[in-house]
Amino acid sequence: MAAAPRHLCKVKMCNATSPFCLNLDIFWSAMPLVFTSGVCARARASEHPNHATYRHKPPEASEPHLHKDIERPDRLSEGLSTTMSVSRQEHQEEGEATLRLEFRKVFEGLGKESSHAKNYQAYAHHLARACWHGSRIVLRQTSAEAEGIFDFIIALHKACDGHWGLLQDHGLTQNEVDVWLEFCGMFLSSLGNYFEDGDRKVVPQISKDSIFKMAQILPKSDMNWLETIELMTADKPTRMGYPTEESQSAYYPGSEICTREEIDAVTKIMSTEKIAPENTRLRKNSTEESFEIIQASAEREDEPKVLGHLPVEDQRQFKVLLRRGDHSQEMTKICAELINAREVASTEEQRLAISQLAESFSTGNYQAFLDAQKTWIKDRAPRVEHCMGFLFGYRDPRGVRAEWQAAAGVADLMETTKMGQLVEKSPDIICTLPWAVPNENGGKGPFEPNELETPDFAIIHVLASVSSAVWEATNITIDHDGKRLGSKNMVYGNRISLNNSPGRPCYYVHPSEAEAYMSCAHIVRFTQTAVHELIGHGTGKLLTETTPGEFNFDHTNPPISPITGNPISTWYKPEETWNSVFGKLAPTVEECRAYLIADYLADNRDVLGMFGYDHNSTPTADDFMYYSYLQIGVEGLQALRNFEPSDMTWGDDHQQALFAILKYLIQDGEGVLSIDHDPKAKTLYVRVDRSKIVSCGTPSIGRMLCKIHIWHCTADVDACRPFYDALSVVDGEYETWRQVVVSNPEPKWKFLQPNTFIGENGEIILKEYEPSNAGIIQSFSDRGL
Repeated sequence: MAAAPRHLCKVKMCNATSPFCLNLDIFWSAMPLVFTSGVCARARASEHPNHATYRHKPPEASEPHLHKDIERPDRLSEGLSTTMSVSRQEHQEEGEATLRLEFRKVFEGLGKESSHAKNYQAYAHHLARACWHGSRIVLRQTSAEAEGIFDFIIALHKACDGHWGLLQDHGLTQNEVDVWLEFCGMFLSSLGNYFEDGDRKVVPQISKDSIFKMAQILPKSDMNWLETIELMTADKPTRMGYPTEESQSAYYPGSEICTREEIDAVTKIMSTEKIAPENTRLRKNSTEESFEIIQASAEREDEPKVLGHLPVEDQRQFKVLLRRGDHSQEMTKICAELINAREVASTEEQRLAISQLAESFSTGNYQAFLDAQKTWIKDRAPRVEHCMGFLFGYRDPRGVRAEWQAAAGVADLMETTKMGQLVEKSPDIICTLPWAVPNENGGKGPFEPNELETPDFAIIHVLASVSSAVWEATNITIDHDGKRLGSKNMVYGNRISLNNSPGRPCYYVHPSEAEAYMSCAHIVRFTQTAVHELIGHGTGKLLTETTPGEFNFDHTNPPISPITGNPISTWYKPEETWNSVFGKLAPTVEECRAYLIADYLADNRDVLGMFGYDHNSTPTADDFMYYSYLQIGVEGLQALRNFEPSDMTWGDDHQQALFAILKYLIQDGEGVLSIDHDPKAKTLYVRVDRSKIVSCGTPSIGRMLCKIHIWHCTADVDACRPFYDALSVVDGEYETWRQVVVSNPEPKWKFLQPNTFIGENGEIILKEYEPSNAGIIQSFSDRGL
């Protein structure tokens, strides 16, 4: 999965003549910029002109003003998107930028295609509603207080009917109201209060007394907000991580701390019982002498199932229990919307996949979820796409319990078609990677699947993106019994288009070349994201003993490791998976592998040609390579914001990977990339030697990539861990750089998403919102979560 935005600014026009050229300058420059204040005015927002009656009816509060989309002329059809536009609240002193995910043109086009047999709008509506019903799950996975904060914000919104200025009548200043709304906007956009770099806690920058004054406008019958306010304003814990006095993880809820050893021991028992950890949390209870595994499911059980016993430090034996019914209300609502979606699905694969998904969410059976994914992967190039579930373990300190992540949207057929050459040529591209062996497995070598089905790739405009981050792209690859069943790669077009932000700072590129770098950063970002998802995450064969004595490779004549020159000696044993073997390393190493593949192919002229870059284009292919290496440096430095020096841990797997790549390239790249540090001026500038990109840069990246990839394929965590841990350490001059990086203010983005409702005649109605903190709050209130 691609990481969050970096320094990406305006883009020069691509003049290449390739039919696959993405004319990004026209695309980005055509985006309308709507400048609004970050402050909520005291007056009521303008009424929406659409007065339809809703069957799924939002609250009676007035609807925010809808900014009019600027239509682009027909000549822009060669651009990255012919349907996207951007509404933006620019970064001002009052608050961070609020960016709206545009969907109206895609939605209206979908309506024209819908029929009784193919009710695409209704299908998208129900899938989006299913996604959003997981919001409270994300909140509970973030912190003990997050759900209470969410309820507090929505209760305040309803109490003042969206007229936040009324809070001044209760003793708050305008500035305090503005600061509170800024916190609310960031909180809701991130679905939690740990949204600072490195998953650090953010406390509202107003006094506790002022928050209690706000609570006075709420009805007396409402819940007691004391505990929520106390936890929200507490200084500790300060960040996510293994439970300690300084850090917390809501994957291990309760007042008692589960030690790392206890978590690992319970995980082993779960593995023995074939219980997947992804959709579970773990609670320790010394009074009951138990470790309780709570599993997400709509169904509840009166009595938990005893899985075994576990000795603790004082020689007592704690029961290990499995209790279903975590997030039961939410899972029930998700299942109901999935059943509604099934009724208007267009294909048998869709209906079967949704039925299996509903079964998984109802029972908690993770195998049903895997079955649903196997069916879903066969539904190629659907008009309406989705993915949802407990997907990625980025925020679990153990790396195995997964956050609820869900997205539903509509494929952009024209733009997806333009990417067809990259998809079709992906097998040939894989043959150029460092582990490929000529004349073996079609030139791909033994560390790639024998039969590589053309992956499914689509540019999707998301209607709903629900997790702690609004991702730019997602890759899901399905392997079973050591065989590749397929993969889906989704680049979220109306999200990635928002990267254009002319006001964002560019600290780490020297002023003499900052403008040129900024003019190309977007096209570098888009191109690398496409390669990262399609080729990066789409490669690799896990060499596995699928069942005792059965292997998915020639065990009697094992392949030769390109690292050692000797036959491999490690592989995945029965029941072992990538996540179970690599644990917390798994997500960051996998992201590192995907980033490295995109970086390695940055000088592949065939790949660049598919995107329209050659010696005649603007930028030229050589310039594209140069800016790609500048971006490696910029992103690696920015990543340092996510490192916690007190315990030498990383708060973000993607950022850890980006820094590891930078550090390796500095140490191994023979001067292709360096950092100029001026201690007096407190500046850091990335320097790239153009003459060494092909001769030194690509080979260096290839060496790191080859190691990571082979260890990934052969389950060699013992070789991978010391190598990767060393690259992840921030000390010496790297710590000096980190101090400079954290001293540079980085504006954050908030994302505003639309809603759909069912009208009185069964029609689907799209509602968009003013790009402001008040608009974000209104959108969540309307969802009725």
